[in-house]
Amino acid sequence: MKALLSSLLLFITISSFAQSDTITIYFGIGTSIASDIELEKLQIQSNWNKVDIISYTDYLGSKEMNQRLSLYRSFEIRARLVEKGLNSELLGIVEGRGITGVTLDSKEGIQGNRKTDVIFYRTVQAKIEPEIIEEEPELELSDQILSSNVGDNLVLSDLSFIPGQHFLTASGDSSFVKLTNLLQENSKLKINIEGHICCNINGEDGLDLATNRYNLSEARAEYIYTSLIENGIDRKRLSYEGFARSKPIYPNELNEEEKKANRRVEIKILDK
Repeated sequence: MKALLSSLLLFITISSFAQSDTITIYFGIGTSIASDIELEKLQIQSNWNKVDIISYTDYLGSKEMNQRLSLYRSFEIRARLVEKGLNSELLGIVEGRGITGVTLDSKEGIQGNRKTDVIFYRTVQAKIEPEIIEEEPELELSDQILSSNVGDNLVLSDLSFIPGQHFLTASGDSSFVKLTNLLQENSKLKINIEGHICCNINGEDGLDLATNRYNLSEARAEYIYTSLIENGIDRKRLSYEGFARSKPIYPNELNEEEKKANRRVEIKILDK
């Protein structure tokens, strides 16, 4: 879906700017050794000019033990990067920050907090050429429904979630109200709610930090399904499904916009 933009005239410039991104490696309980699957994420690029390594633990164990453990995790990932061909002169911060996140009454801890963030920096050159941008106005969801056919999928781009969790943000709440009203006004409309995630290349679903389960795409779809029922929508008109990253809009995400597009909820029109 596109937003209405005024025409923009841009001057030709060539500029360089620093860009950073993060690879996150997750660990098991009490260990500084990552699995082979996690280590496969460490794909070094030739345009990296600096790398910071920062590690964390969850709440299991003492503060002192976790401080050491987080540091060992950073040392381990540093060794693996150098082993894979990273020039050690590019290394910046290598540190352990110990316990992060909340404390729960569980012996399983929170896997999403047992991690190392590999933050890499690169210099990007951007050439901006003169262009006039004319884009079509965005259709309201009700107009999309009216113009759709049974079997069509509609992306709910404004239905945004808290990162790593299945709960809606404040802006997502307002979009949910629109969807609820639409279903109340169109009693014949039946939909399947479909959750998708980005970035996870191993085929597994994402980690839901609220429950510590690897079912994030399904959990988000189920949350919308359950909330609609709680707001008076007949469950016979609804179904839900999580697709993890099996149906990306962009198979090879190159930037944050493409990641955001893959990280989405859609509705499939089953009847209208």
